[in-house]
Amino acid sequence: MFNEDEVVEKIKTFLKSRLNGKIAVLGVSSGIDSSLVLKLLSVSINTNKIKAIFMPDRFTRESDYDDIKALEDNTGIRIETINIEPVFSSYISILGHTDKKIEGNLRSRIRATILYYFANQYNGLVIGTTNRTEYLLGYYTKFGDGACDIEPIEFLYKTDVRKISKYLGIPDSIINKKPSAGLWENQYDEDELSMPYDRVDQILIDIFDKNIRKDTDDYKKIIGIYNNSEHKRRMPETLN
Repeated sequence: MFNEDEVVEKIKTFLKSRLNGKIAVLGVSSGIDSSLVLKLLSVSINTNKIKAIFMPDRFTRESDYDDIKALEDNTGIRIETINIEPVFSSYISILGHTDKKIEGNLRSRIRATILYYFANQYNGLVIGTTNRTEYLLGYYTKFGDGACDIEPIEFLYKTDVRKISKYLGIPDSIINKKPSAGLWENQYDEDELSMPYDRVDQILIDIFDKNIRKDTDDYKKIIGIYNNSEHKRRMPETLN
């Protein structure tokens, strides 16, 4: 049975032991995953050991700015804002425009570069925000939001993230917003997956936790996504 208190204590212990006094550097998007990680950090270590950064661009919605303010009030942690649009524009002025997915990955990698800049500056560690659903689907950018030193919620499915977020009192506006990586205009996770996260998690739990595979289009689709993203979960190949 899923016990929220036990899960939170497990993550708090993990964060304290892995950080061991170091600065935690975290990118906060106003989405539920990064908001939960910030909240978990706020109840695990001294808040003066947390460097939280919001990195909007021209696709960032006004409501996301409002949610960042609500998250600051909720956690008591100041979140620095660094707009990445000028950096992205500099890249495009040199490289030229391509398609939205490639440019979306570039935006994610720019954000990772900024986080590691601050991790270097403060001798800190970058904290990841990928959940188990995203990990199994490869639903993150390689060397972008997948780049980090610690992954505290990678064992939690998306539906678990919602439960823990409610338990810890994350603002409802964040919990209830339509999930999006925000990499281009009107990009939403469940639209791309063509099914809600509740259904995705049910299938992933069947396949990876219960060893159940059904001969349906939904199961075949999820297995295909997993297989196609396997390269993201492997270390680079080398010669022995």
